[in-house]
Amino acid sequence: MKTGIITFHFVNNFGGALQCYALQRTIREKCGSEVTVIDYRNWFIRFTDFVRMFPVSGNRKEILAGLKTFRQRIGRRNRFKKFNHSNMTLSRPYYLNRSVSDDELLCDRYICGSDQIWNPILTGGFIPAYFLSFVKDTNAKASYAPSFGTGRWRSFMFLPVRKYIKSLRCISIREAEGKTMIKKLTGRNAEQLIDPTFLLTKEQWSEVATIPPYAEKDKYILLYIMQKDDTVYSYVREIKNKLNLPVIEISRYGYRPDFVDKTIIDVGPSEFLGLFMNAGFICTNSYHGLVFSLVFEKEFCLVPSKKFRGRIYNLLKLLDIYIQPSLDTEEELKAKFDRKHVDNVIGEETKRSLKYLNDFINGQD
Repeated sequence: MKTGIITFHFVNNFGGALQCYALQRTIREKCGSEVTVIDYRNWFIRFTDFVRMFPVSGNRKEILAGLKTFRQRIGRRNRFKKFNHSNMTLSRPYYLNRSVSDDELLCDRYICGSDQIWNPILTGGFIPAYFLSFVKDTNAKASYAPSFGTGRWRSFMFLPVRKYIKSLRCISIREAEGKTMIKKLTGRNAEQLIDPTFLLTKEQWSEVATIPPYAEKDKYILLYIMQKDDTVYSYVREIKNKLNLPVIEISRYGYRPDFVDKTIIDVGPSEFLGLFMNAGFICTNSYHGLVFSLVFEKEFCLVPSKKFRGRIYNLLKLLDIYIQPSLDTEEELKAKFDRKHVDNVIGEETKRSLKYLNDFINGQD
């Protein structure tokens, strides 16, 4: 049995690389299938990834910092490439939607997902390959927890989207809003499944983590944000004062606010995991920042990002995590949740996800 996965895997994005690694490893180890990641490189994602190599910001200080740290961003990109080639089984590269070939790949099953592969804002419009348009056998294809994000589908896209989703043998989605949209479009019920990064244990993630020499265990606050956010900065300043720990920031361009002790640019997925694993406290506005704070059982402060925040709120609701940050007391700065309850929910959702994958991959056609 051989399974092909098409998703966001090659982007200079921690969540994209790690969710792909998690799904591939889960299918290989829990479903007993060989796995190939279809190395499809969407032109628009390549373009936006290239643009982000340069300091695109309205903040003059951030632009100046970015001009000085270009070589470090090249280093980060190389670390991503190394992680992908060391930890994923890749097909040959495909650069055009129409060039992806079922006949060439010769997989028994195909899965599209996870991540926001159905978000037209991120993919530059409707991309048939992310709906497995190249697979002829409808019994051989399924989605695993892809996301529409907050993408706005135009009316002329509805017909092909409906056509390709209806052609999937098994349909799953990540957010409740996506489940509703699929029902309206196709009349079919989609399963709502958890992000694949939760399918691996803390111990399994630790196997591919690299701890940088400056990341002394429990001796720093980790700051990881997707977009610059002064609200997050206000909370980090207060948390730093209360915990009396230095702040290490995973930074895109290297701009260092006055309260940050160390900014890190040249880190790949392995170093990202190591920084989360050893942190004493985490401050984030990112979906996968939230995910890995939970995976590594860390105390954290979360201020949801302004873009694509729907998936964050869906996860908070699923796990009964309460966030209402306040600067009044240290306790109110932390996200509030019952660790045992969170572990139980993740455990149950993982069982559902594994059953879905096994039924599709190893079930009868």
